Amino acid sequence: MVAMSSSRVCVVGAGMAGLAAIKECKHVGLDPVCYELNSDLGGVWTSDRDGKTSNCPMAWDNLITNTTKYVMTFSDFHPVPDTPKYLTRSALNEYYRSYAEHFRLTDHIRYNTRVIKVRKTADHSLTGKWEVFTCPTSEFHGGDKRAGLAVSEEDLNRCRKEVFDFVLVCSGSYKIPIYPDILGLDSFPGTVQHSFSYKSGVPFGGKKVLVVGNAFSAGDIACDISLYTEKPVDLSVGKGTWIVPRVRTGGWSTDRSFSRHMLYDMDEVSFTNEFLEFCQERFDHIEAGINPPHPPTKTAYMMGDDIYLKILTDQVRVQDQLVRFNGSTAEFKGGDKISDVDAVIFATGFAIDTSFVDVDVVFDNGRMELYNRMLPLREKHHTLAFIGFFNGDSPIAPPTEMQARYVARLITGKIKPPSRKTMEMNIKKLDELSFKSRGKYSYFLPMFVIHDMIAQEVGAYPSFWRIFLRDPVLAFRVWYGPIFSAQYRLLGPDSEWDTARAVCYRAHEVRTANPCARGKVEVRRDDVTSARKKRLLLLVCGFSVLAAVGYVGRSRNWFDFVSILR
Repeated sequence: MVAMSSSRVCVVGAGMAGLAAIKECKHVGLDPVCYELNSDLGGVWTSDRDGKTSNCPMAWDNLITNTTKYVMTFSDFHPVPDTPKYLTRSALNEYYRSYAEHFRLTDHIRYNTRVIKVRKTADHSLTGKWEVFTCPTSEFHGGDKRAGLAVSEEDLNRCRKEVFDFVLVCSGSYKIPIYPDILGLDSFPGTVQHSFSYKSGVPFGGKKVLVVGNAFSAGDIACDISLYTEKPVDLSVGKGTWIVPRVRTGGWSTDRSFSRHMLYDMDEVSFTNEFLEFCQERFDHIEAGINPPHPPTKTAYMMGDDIYLKILTDQVRVQDQLVRFNGSTAEFKGGDKISDVDAVIFATGFAIDTSFVDVDVVFDNGRMELYNRMLPLREKHHTLAFIGFFNGDSPIAPPTEMQARYVARLITGKIKPPSRKTMEMNIKKLDELSFKSRGKYSYFLPMFVIHDMIAQEVGAYPSFWRIFLRDPVLAFRVWYGPIFSAQYRLLGPDSEWDTARAVCYRAHEVRTANPCARGKVEVRRDDVTSARKKRLLLLVCGFSVLAAVGYVGRSRNWFDFVSILR
């Protein structure tokens, strides 16, 4: 089914994925309607801080992005040069707000509106259309829930029903908090919380806190709480974790170390060794006993620069796998215990919630049959798409934007729909990548790889040779240098060669630290200059003596040499 200008498009969610979807739909002449359950845009990065009506986690106040601005922002809306290299929660929220204002997206968003159900119309087999049921968010409180939303026919009768030609689900994968099955947790007298609802470490001042988790949020939350309590924060890392620094030796950000050459040309052993070097150069995980039995390419890791010092100063204490609670005493694998625990925070991940969509997407084993993590395999019509439903080793925003570009071109007939066989092969490949990473259907995927896969179908892949014909230096930087989102606007449809090229050069030259207001000051090393002069003088004298001795050796007698000196 090919969209006409009069086709109705529904976008579910006004977070990062939803904003990209609205923008790309507008760009191809569609008029989308977006439903957002919060009172503000931004999703995880929203400024709606009360969280009372939220159905998704919100970034806590002190959160800082793990990757730099040119890597994690959209390809056609570049951060201004004086923007900090790493963004805070508020700075990233302001970026998305500016993006929405620049492309005039806010007129398409209906805030405080929850999508209760998306189901096929009676004539769906012929038209591919969908019924979308919505209601005010306040009538269906989300909160910190552990299961999908259960809706009855009576509930639907109280909702507003609309019919759409296309539905783009952009509500994200951070929906249902996962709690591990811990013996005695039900009788724990303290506070039990998930990172889903964590906003600040202030409420934990003076308390003994246990954080459970071995990935990104766990380390950040443990460090954040340590700022507000004088007691050590215990961090249970389960089977272990690797800590990847944001900033490497020499001041370069870690995300600058990943290139297409590294991803596609290196063998697995070399790639793993390179990744291990990132981790070990700042902190000896093996000596500290924090590492898991497998390398970071196949197991959990977290990113951060504070946690090293927090561990070394005992502000954060690493514990083994949590096995049970006995009252307020936490017991760990190996027999260690900590008593008088006041609060436990589980940073143990999320499950995807697609219960409001009347289509089988997630199966019992966690497998998702989505072509390029977008299009359901078993649907006759390509009128339903999921955008941003993955997690990975690098920023989600750039590949999510590429998904939106693909879908917008697909529904307007600018891209040919994939065949069933093509979709099956694609899904199998993504499953293999998922298993290779974590050994299950976690869909913790290599983001740069899936980004390039979709870009090739859109026609926006930054081909080395095509760029080489126009700018050889840029071509080598695109292949051997860092991967920036602007590279996907160099070629293909909607390309902006001059602007994207300038951003790529600027991004490549920028180091991690921002120049201070006082400007750069070269370090004067007069001691080094003086030492070099002395060494040069000694070398000159030494060579002169050697030359003289050599001449004497070649002379027939001493008196000839003396006569020359006279």
